[in-house]
Amino acid sequence: MGQSLPDDLFFFASKIVWGLLRADSVLLILLAAGLWALWAGRPELGRGLVTAVALGGAVIALSPLSNALLRGIEARHPVPEVAGPVAGIVILGGAEDPAGTLAWGPPSLNEGGERFFAALELARLHPEAAVLFTGGSGRLGGSDLPETEVARRVLTGAGLDPARLILEGASRNTAENARLGREMAPDRPGQWLLVTSAFHMPRAVETFCAAGWRELTPYPVDFRSRPGARLRWAPAESLLDFNLVLHEYLGLAAYRATGRAATPAGCLARP
Repeated sequence: MGQSLPDDLFFFASKIVWGLLRADSVLLILLAAGLWALWAGRPELGRGLVTAVALGGAVIALSPLSNALLRGIEARHPVPEVAGPVAGIVILGGAEDPAGTLAWGPPSLNEGGERFFAALELARLHPEAAVLFTGGSGRLGGSDLPETEVARRVLTGAGLDPARLILEGASRNTAENARLGREMAPDRPGQWLLVTSAFHMPRAVETFCAAGWRELTPYPVDFRSRPGARLRWAPAESLLDFNLVLHEYLGLAAYRATGRAATPAGCLARP
């Protein structure tokens, strides 16, 4: 079962809305509005908007706010000690770099590449487990090289038996990861280890629960927050962290409002 018209509308709307609501877009829009107000002879409004941009940018770039918010999300699901039979390992897409792979040849990963390294280690420790990769392309224009092909090259190139690998390449977001992945997951006893970045795990868990997954064990990786609170000059990194947090909060709110996310009660292997 592929995507429906509501799925298509939700996907396109979510991309457009996020493009407008991300922190850098909001700051740029406010700056443009402030400059227009100054040019149009409304100096008080213009100065107020430009000041808001300066203060907002400074808080994001200099304060520990982004790191603190990110740490709060990443701490919701600690790394578990896996015990008991494992039916399978689910790797959520998003760590692949299809453009880099096409440009240079070898399979390329982005900063989320730890998802693959962790999954490979789990697969080694649990040889009975199937390995399900779910990820198509989250870009509006798609991709010339499927994420599944990058994933296949990485996993089999590292020694994973291709017979254990299940590739789902039609999904475009976490909700479709959960639904389409569930349709392809073999029905076998044991828990399913869900591997994704720690900042993404709360939304992923609720989404997989809403899609009907059971005996789910969150296995977060790719932790990006750091302990402690201090001022630092890393504006690009801080903006990225802030956008990650904002994206997850807005995404989870949208998923809950549209029935794509549900409370984890009853679907986790170990609540």
